[in-house]
Amino acid sequence: MSATDLVFERTLELPRIIVFDAIVDPDLVAGWLGQANIEPISGGRYDLRWLGPDVQPATSGIIVEVDAPASLSIQTDDQGLIDFTLESLEGGIRGSSTLLGIRVRLAMEPAFSERLREAWEARLDRLEELLRGHPADWAHRARGDDAGTSETDDRFRGTPG
Repeated sequence: MSATDLVFERTLELPRIIVFDAIVDPDLVAGWLGQANIEPISGGRYDLRWLGPDVQPATSGIIVEVDAPASLSIQTDDQGLIDFTLESLEGGIRGSSTLLGIRVRLAMEPAFSERLREAWEARLDRLEELLRGHPADWAHRARGDDAGTSETDDRFRGTPG
C-alpha cells in the first residue's frame, strides 16, 4: 500500500469560528458526519460513529494539534491523518467567509482512493447543508432516500425510522 493524500477545498460564506465549531462541536458534527465524542484540545479524543450512505466502522482518533479556529489535526485508527485548515476571507453573508481545506493522508490501495474522495466530497456537501441550517436527517437517509437535506426533511425530523 502507498500513502495517499487527498486534498479538498471549499469556500463557505460564514466566519471561520462558525465553520470550526461545525468540526469540533459534537452536536454540529452529528449534522454532517455522525455521532461524535470530541475533546477539542491537543491530546483529546475525536471518536466518530459514521452515519449516512458512507457508513463504516467507528473511527477513534486523537487530536494531534488544535489552533482554534485556524486548524485541527486528527490522527485516526483507520482513516489516517486528517488535517483541517480554516482561512478567513473577506465577504460572505456575515462579512466574512472561510476557505476550508482538508487533507486526508492514508495508506491505501490506489484503487480505493477515488471511493474515499467521493465519500469526502459527499461529507463536505452535507457540511455545507448543515451550515445553511439543514443538518442531515439520518433516519430519512437510512431509509435509502439520500435526496439531501432539503425542506422536505423537516417533515421527517423526530419521526422514527
